[in-house]
Amino acid sequence: MFVRRLILVPTGLILAIAVGFIFLLIGGFAEPAGRKVLEGIGWIFLLAVRADAMRGEPAASYVALATKIIWGATLAVVVAPVLLTAMIGEAARLRSFIWYVAAPAVLTALTPWLARGARAAGSSAIRDAATRSAQTQADEARLALLLFLSGAVSGFIYWAIAGRDAGLGRVTDGKIGVRQTPTP
Repeated sequence: MFVRRLILVPTGLILAIAVGFIFLLIGGFAEPAGRKVLEGIGWIFLLAVRADAMRGEPAASYVALATKIIWGATLAVVVAPVLLTAMIGEAARLRSFIWYVAAPAVLTALTPWLARGARAAGSSAIRDAATRSAQTQADEARLALLLFLSGAVSGFIYWAIAGRDAGLGRVTDGKIGVRQTPTP
């Protein structure tokens, strides 16, 4: 049973992360608000490239910058929620479909707000939230839905592969994996 879990858990995590990333990427291109975010990231990258070029930095620094941006975003938005959910689920022997789908979905949807709160922790964050336009708030809501769905898809994939059998087995009478039938 332990060897089976040793294979299923990493396989489930790898596939859940890959599917969540692909879902988020396709959804980001399909959703107008997602395209705005991707466009904004592109502009940030181009401005950074321009600044590096003006300082005479080599072209390899551009690739390193793009890699850091993509890697950081992937870790925060796709990897961390499903990994945290899987670790808690395995430790607590949770097998619930709701846990493996809802927990990464909520964590993924909250990631931008958690990052914004960590960056701007203070009264300016509250003031900025009150002055945003209705269009901006609608875009953020659609992005939150996209992130929620991405987390839900990742969680479902993990649950389907490894979550249904989470933990090493049930503990009964001090023995792991032994199920006793009731005697009449």
